[in-house]
Formats: sequence, C-alpha cells, structure tokens
Amino acid sequence: MLVLLNADPSLRPQAARYIYWRGSIAWAALAQNISLSIMLATRDAISPLKIIGLAAIVNVIGDSLLCVYPLRWGCAGAGAATAFATLFSSFFMIQNLAKQKLLPKISMPKLRELKELFDYVGPLFAITITRLIGFTSMQRAAMRCGVQSLAAYQICVNCLIFFLLFGEPLSQLHQTKLPTLIDRKDGSSTLATMKSVLTLGCYAALGVSATALSVLTFGTAFFTSDPEVQGIIVKTAPAVAAAIGAAIMGTTIDGAMLASRDFSFILALGVVTCIMQLFVLSQCKGLTGIFLSFGLRLGMYTLSALGRIGLGQGALGKVLKQFMFEKRNFNNTIASVSTASLQNNS
Repeated sequence: MLVLLNADPSLRPQAARYIYWRGSIAWAALAQNISLSIMLATRDAISPLKIIGLAAIVNVIGDSLLCVYPLRWGCAGAGAATAFATLFSSFFMIQNLAKQKLLPKISMPKLRELKELFDYVGPLFAITITRLIGFTSMQRAAMRCGVQSLAAYQICVNCLIFFLLFGEPLSQLHQTKLPTLIDRKDGSSTLATMKSVLTLGCYAALGVSATALSVLTFGTAFFTSDPEVQGIIVKTAPAVAAAIGAAIMGTTIDGAMLASRDFSFILALGVVTCIMQLFVLSQCKGLTGIFLSFGLRLGMYTLSALGRIGLGQGALGKVLKQFMFEKRNFNNTIASVSTASLQNNS
C-alpha cells in the first residue's frame, strides 16, 4: 500500500509500524462505530460524548508517554496510544449498551437475515470505496507538495475529520426518523422532520466551520512549532472551513438518502463526484485546492440530492411530491367552496 501511494522510502518503516498498531485493533474500531450508532439511534448523545472525551484524554496521555517521554517510540507510540484509546472507548460503549439491555446477542444469522444484510451492505460498501478513493487521492496530492505541506495537510485533515463528527448526529436523526415515515407515506411528518434537521444542519455547518477556521487560524502553535508549517495551515484554513461546512450539510442530507434506501442514486452520484474530484486534484498545486476539491464534491452531492428530492424522484421524493399534490388539491377545494359560498350569498 505504501509503495502504491509512492510514500517516501525513508518514511515507510515508521508508517508501517503505525499501520500495524492501528490494523491490529480494526475490529475494536468497528465495534466502537457500531456501538456509537446504536447509542445515537436511542437519542443518547451524552453517554458517547463522555466516553469519546475520556478516550481522547487517554490518547493524549498515551502520546505523551509513548512518543515523548519516557519510551519515545515515535509513530509506533502514536499508533499504540490510539489503539489503547480505541479499546478503552469500545469497552465502555459496549458496557453502556449492556446496562441498557441493548447489546445484541451473538448468534449465527439466518439466510433471510443475511440476504437483507447484503442488500443493504453491498451498495454501502461500493459507496464507501468511492469515498475512500477520494481521501486517498487527497493524500497523494498532498505528498506532491513537499514535506512542510504534507505536515500541514496531516494537521488540517485531522481537524477536518474531528469537526465532521458534529454532522454525524444529524445524519443519524434522518436515518432514525425517516424510514418509518416513508414506509407509512406520511408526507406531512416527513417534510416537518426534514425541515427541522436541515435547519439544524445549516446552523451546525456555519457554527462548526467558523470554529474550525478560528482553530486553524489562531491555534496553529498547539499543533506544530514549525513557522513554515504554521503559515501553510493559516493559508489553507478558509478552504478547510468551507470543506467542513459543505461536508456537514452533505452528511445531513446523506442520512435522508440512506433512510430512503436510494442506493443506486447515491452510488451513481458518488462515482461521478469521485471522478470530478480526481480531475480537480490532478490540477492542484497546493493544499487549498485539495480541500476545495473535497468541499466541491460534497457540495455537488448535497445539491444533486436535494434536486432529486425536489423533483419527486426516489422513495423520499415521491412521498413529498404526493403530499404536496394532496395539499394543493385540498387548498384548491377550500378555495372553490369559499368562492361558491360567496357567490350564493351575493
């Protein structure tokens, strides 16, 4: 993988050690993500926030002990600290689910259950691959920009990933509430839910992107002491903030598309936007263009998905179109009755 990414040969041993640590606990990271989704589906945002906050503190302490002093393991120490923090958070999330009697029992799935799972997981896997290609291509583009730019990119992309977590609860809200409403063809409740969540998404996108801009503009000293790297981060901050805002809106609307099981559209749009991003990245000469390519991709996804819903396409769009049609007919009927009543009175 490192060879395919054209990683600097001098960096490969350290990178490989980091990957070994992270790869060894991939199962725990998966368990953590599943547990987090279950907890958010129950509208419990406080418990995972506490657990993730404690895990972050454990990670920072581990980085200090394993990377700085006394062990000084370098990248391997950073990987080990992250691995321990992941195990820590996974254990407490599973324990929390067990207390709430929400922990699933381990059993062999039935054939019908496997079919339902693959009908859902298959398209999602393909969608995830297109998104991974985008992130990997961003990394490769950053590697062409030099060592200082690559260091700045790592700080900026970690900031991006961190602030994107604030959009996940909005996606979960859509995925939790909309499926039953769409199945019942309850257009009124579907429209009200989407309005509420999208409004929250707009406020979250503005607030979180502004916070990210402030952090990257005024807080570079917390991440690096290299003046050149700090300058690159400050210069790239507006593009990162714009990408975060677009990504939060994209994550929010993505939850609605997943709730409507419109996988063919999501996959087709993912492939198209991935190709567009790859083309933009091939022309990029700096980090600003790299992060703007990500924001452009998510922005196109959001606008295209909203356009599909507005045109009455897909399960979600059809429910809303039918509701608006019935509402229009009802209003026309009321208007006709009122007009007839006035004419009779006159």
